[in-house]
Amino acid sequence: MPFINIKVLKGTLSAEKKSEMIQRVTEVVAEIEARPSPKEALQRNTWCVIEEVDFGSWGIGGAAVTPEAFKASLERKK
Repeated sequence: MPFINIKVLKGTLSAEKKSEMIQRVTEVVAEIEARPSPKEALQRNTWCVIEEVDFGSWGIGGAAVTPEAFKASLERKK
């Protein structure tokens, strides 16, 4: 049975987005791993955990990510 562990910055996903992420990622992983069998049997037994990591405990390029840096990175993607 697959175990999916997703890490995100604390407070960046709403409860609705977390729920959608769990549902969709579970479906895709079960679909890929179960081939050629139907995914439904594996999907029922696939675990998915979303862990929220505090800002300052997550870094990129040698620097801790701050809420301001995260917001700026989202703005650059637009």
